[in-house]
Amino acid sequence: MTGAGHVLSLVSDTAADAAAAWFALRRRKADAFEEQQFTDWLEANPANRRAYDEVTRSWEIAALASADQNVIAMRSEALMLRAKEPRENWRVWGGAAAAAIVLLAFTGLYVTDPHLLQRTEQPADLQHMVLRTGIGQQATATLEDGSRVTLNTNTVLEVNYSKLRRDIRLIAGQALFKVAHNTARPFIVAAASREVVAVGTEFEVRLDGQKVRVALLEGRVRVQPAALDTGKGLANDPIAVLAPGEQLTASTAGDVTVKPAKVAELVSWETGRVRFDNTPLSDAVAEMNRYNHTPIVINDPSVAKLRISGTFRAGQSWPFAEAVGEAFNLKAESGRQSIRIRPVA
Repeated sequence: MTGAGHVLSLVSDTAADAAAAWFALRRRKADAFEEQQFTDWLEANPANRRAYDEVTRSWEIAALASADQNVIAMRSEALMLRAKEPRENWRVWGGAAAAAIVLLAFTGLYVTDPHLLQRTEQPADLQHMVLRTGIGQQATATLEDGSRVTLNTNTVLEVNYSKLRRDIRLIAGQALFKVAHNTARPFIVAAASREVVAVGTEFEVRLDGQKVRVALLEGRVRVQPAALDTGKGLANDPIAVLAPGEQLTASTAGDVTVKPAKVAELVSWETGRVRFDNTPLSDAVAEMNRYNHTPIVINDPSVAKLRISGTFRAGQSWPFAEAVGEAFNLKAESGRQSIRIRPVA
C-alpha cells in the first residue's frame, strides 16, 4: 500500500486528479492514518468533496456498464492509441484521471496513478509499458497476469511481456514485485549486471548506480549474470538461489554477497516509512534525501559518523533533522535550498 503522506504527491494539484488517487488508494483498504489524511483532504475544500463524489459516481456507472460493448470499445481505443513515432513513450491518460481510473477497472492493468503509465507501439503479442515515479512518489500497478509491482521514489521500470516470458527492466530506483505463479512463463527482472528469475514469489530489487540489491520475502529466486542467457556470462560469475529472509548485493565488478537480512525492514518504504538500525548518519541522510527535493546536508565529518536507530516517515526531512538535532544536541537549520545539520556553535 502506498504510504500516507505520499498520495497527493503522485498527482497534479487539481481536485479531480487528487480525488482519483484517493479513490484508488481507498479501494486497496487504506490504514487508519491514511483515512484520517483523506478526511482532512475531503474537508479542506468543497471542490475536493465534489470531485470525489464524481469519481465515485463514475465508478458505479462503469460497474453497471462493464459488459456494455460501447464501454469495451472505449477501453480498447484508449489502450491502442499509437505513438507519433515508433517506440516513442507517451502518456495514455493525460489529465483525465477520474475517467482513467474507470477505464482501468476493465483492463488487465491497474495503477494507483494513471499518470505513471506510458505505452509504446509494439507487435500484438508483446505488452510494452514504461512505469515511473518522481522524487517522493510511490505507486502500485497490477500487470495483465495478476503480478503486482510497487515502485518506490524516483523509479523507472520497463515492462515487456510476451507469450513465453515476462521481462522487466529496472532502469532506476527500487521496486517490490509480487509475482503471479506461472512455471511456463518465467518472470525476469534485469537490473544493471544481474537478472532475477522467478515464477511465483515476492521480492524487492534496488538499483544504486551499478550496484544491485535483491531481497527475498517469499518463495525462491535465482539471481544470475544478465548475459547468461546469451552465452556471454563469465564462467566464474556466480549464480545464487535465495531463500526467504536473504539479500544479495552485486556490483558490475562481479562481487556478489548473500547474507541474512531483516527483509521486512528493507521494504518498510512500501508503507511510507524508513527504518535505521545503528546506521551512520551520513547513510541515513542519503536515504532520506531520496524522498525529498530539499536535501539534508552535513558538512562536519564528526556529525556524519554518528549512528542512529529508529523509524521515520519517508519525505519528512525536516522532522527527521529536528529529531537528530534533539538526540545529539545538534543544530537543524532550514534554508531555501537545503536543510543543514551542524554542531551547536
